[in-house]
Amino acid sequence: MKIRNKNININDKIPFIYVENYINARTYGDMNLLKEKVKNKLYNCKGVIINYPTGFSAKITNITINKIIYPTSHFKAFNTKYIDNLNASYYLKYLFKNAIYIDTLKPMKQKTNNQNEIGYHHFVAPIKMNGKCYKALITVKERINSKILYVVSVNLFKFNYKKNDISVKTLINNIDIWNYDLKNYNHYTYNDFVAENIDGDYIWLIA
Repeated sequence: MKIRNKNININDKIPFIYVENYINARTYGDMNLLKEKVKNKLYNCKGVIINYPTGFSAKITNITINKIIYPTSHFKAFNTKYIDNLNASYYLKYLFKNAIYIDTLKPMKQKTNNQNEIGYHHFVAPIKMNGKCYKALITVKERINSKILYVVSVNLFKFNYKKNDISVKTLINNIDIWNYDLKNYNHYTYNDFVAENIDGDYIWLIA
C-alpha cells in the first residue's frame, strides 16, 4: 500500500492538541501517577484509528502501550523528554487522526530477512504543552498482517506562534527522522510533502 496525503493540501490548517493537566513528574509517586494515567487512557483507546489526511488505519495495542511506557531497556525515568512523551501520548489517538504523513523507512538491515516486516511509517502532528509548541512524531510499524501504532516521540520546535492552528507547510518543515542504517537523521522540508496528483500516482509534491 502506497501512503500519501490524499485528503489534505499543503496550505490547509490543522488544530493544535492542547495538553491539559500536564504532570511534571519529579518524584516516583508523580511518575507512577503519570504512567498509570497514560496507560489507562491508551487502554480505553485500543482499537483501529483512521488517519484523515491519508485514510490509513492503525491500531493502538498492548504493544503500543508497553513501548510508550518502556521505550527502551535503558531509558531514564525522570528525563524531561520521556515525561513530555508520556504527557503527549495521552492524546495519541487524537494526534494520529490528523497527523500528516512524512515518509516510510525500511526495517533495519538486520531485520530485512523477516518477511513479515514491511517498514515504519512516520507522521507528524501539532501539540502544545506548557505554552510551548511541539511536533509529535508518530511511528507506525507495519507488518504483512498488522499495522501497529506503537510509539510517539515529541520534539520541540521553537518559534513565536500564537494561533490555535498551523498550516501543513509549517508543520512538516524542518523535521528530522532517525535512519538506523545510515546512523544519521533524514532531514525533511515542506518540499518533501507526499501527496496524490490528479492521476492518483504516488509523488513527492514540490510546493
